[in-house]
This record gives sequence, C-alpha cells and structure tokens, in this order.
Amino acid sequence: MFIRPFGYERAGSLADACEMLRERGEAAKVIAGGQSLLPMVNLGLVQPEVIIDISHAGRDDDGAAARGGGAVPGGAVPGGGRSGSDRAVAARSREIGGGDGYLTIGALVSHARLAGDPAVASAQPLLAAAAARIGNPRVRSRGTLGGSLAHSDPAAELPLAMVALGASYRVTDGRSARDVRAEEFHLSFLTSALAEDELVVSATVPALGPGWGWSFQEVARREGDFALAAVAVLVRMAGGIVAEARVAVGGAADRPLRLADVEAALAGASPGEIAGRAGPLRGLSPVSDISASAGHRAHLCAVLVRRALDEACRRSQEATA
Repeated sequence: MFIRPFGYERAGSLADACEMLRERGEAAKVIAGGQSLLPMVNLGLVQPEVIIDISHAGRDDDGAAARGGGAVPGGAVPGGGRSGSDRAVAARSREIGGGDGYLTIGALVSHARLAGDPAVASAQPLLAAAAARIGNPRVRSRGTLGGSLAHSDPAAELPLAMVALGASYRVTDGRSARDVRAEEFHLSFLTSALAEDELVVSATVPALGPGWGWSFQEVARREGDFALAAVAVLVRMAGGIVAEARVAVGGAADRPLRLADVEAALAGASPGEIAGRAGPLRGLSPVSDISASAGHRAHLCAVLVRRALDEACRRSQEATA
C-alpha cells in the first residue's frame, strides 16, 4: 500500500492540539505512540491530510511546538502560547496517581509503564495484567493508554479492563473538560464518544477493595496478537458465597460488554455453583473473520468466563483468609 503524503504538526499542549483539530477538522488525526494510527495508515484504512503529534505535550524540556515540520522560533506556540493551566493538564496526562480509593492514569502513560508500575500493580492489578498482554515489548513501550481508549477497538485489552472496572475518562476540548463513563465512551467498532476536537486526558478507576479477587483471560492465535476473545472479572466473596461480581467480555461484540445477567445470577453462589449460575452468555454478537468464526468466539467467551470466575473467586478467598 502506498501511503499518501500528509503534513505533520507538533502540539505543545493538549489545548493546542484541540485547537489544531478544530482548524483541520476531519482531515487531521492525532498521534502519541502511533501503535493504533500508523498500522491503519499503512493499510490505507485512514488517509489523514495532517497528523498532530501530542507526544511532546507539556514537556518542560520541549518549549517549542513545531508545525509543518519546522521549529517555532523562541519556543513560542502558534496561537498565543501555552498557559500554566494548559501545561498542568498536559503534565497530568503523563502521571499515575492515587487517593481516596481511586487510581488516575494519564493518557500519555505507556502500556509498559502501566504494566510495570508498582502503584498500579498494588492498587488495581487487573489493569496491570491487561496492559501486560498488549502486543509485544515494542508496542507496549510506544503505545499509550489514551491512544488505546480513543481507538476503541472492541478486542483491545485496556477498554475491556476499564469497562469491567467501571472507569471514567476525563476528556477535554482545550476549553473545558468532562467526564465520561467507560461503558458510555466505547460506542461501536473503532468509534468512541469523543467529539472531533476532544482528547482523552486521563482515566480513573477504583482501587481494588478488601476481599476482591480478579482475573484477566484472553485467547489469541499467537502471543501479542489481537485477542479472539477476552474476559475481565472481579469477584468479592463473603461467607463462602459471591457477594458481588463484575464480568466483562471483549472481542464478542462491537464494543466491550458488561454481562449484567451473569453478574446478577452469580449473587449468592458458592464456588461449586458458579459454573452453573454463569450459564449461557446472552447479548453477545461476535463476528466471523479469517481468524475465527462467530460461533468459535462465543465458545471461547464462555470458557474464559468460567476460568476467570474460578481464578477471581480463589483470589478473593485468599484475600479474606
């Protein structure tokens, strides 16, 4: 595939990038790590007229924003420069922080950092486990949380984990910000609730509470390939029975799905009753492609849900022992 020539602009802040998006409209695409966008460009699925690079947004050692490939004299940002608040927002997009029972991860945090950060592993190990399953070391070192969420691939690990955890995303258009629940953000295949001039700033997830167990399971043709099916589960056992459960599947519909029927059926189940209570998985609509048939994907989801529930229940019991 021959790639059509495109322009390049480098944003000094997220607000700058949003303004560039308003100026360019649908002709512009945003890049941070490039692990979602560039494969689509290479395949000819996306043909941007200009790519806006946010990978340097907010860096103190990068005072200049480049547009059209040239440096801006004196470090000034076209359109009036960056305010302190713009720089603060951009800085937060690179941070991992926690407090009051929640963990907040900036959109420019790489998958590798997310998978290996001790604070993430301690506060929400499901999220760290999901990040560790993404692609290969090269992809994890370059790809970013915000890029994966905005790309909204229904088979991707991080959107699935976020839906299971009940996460919320902070998004901005450079002038104001809003919070969007993960389940309301991922709308369909490669389609999100982002407006044309909005970017993801961060994601906030609840920390793993006392007595909760978790599991992340997926099946792919090869390690690092896109998942044929994936499952994220959290379970809290109390008195030897399931008190609460959260079950989500990926790769089985046009977006990550919470299985509310399964969650309700599991309430009050003992470990020996869990497989029977989970029953048939309703609401799935997998598609057939060259990797797997729809029926095979549905079967994989059912098997992975049972495996994940077993592991999550075991971890919950160990946590309360």
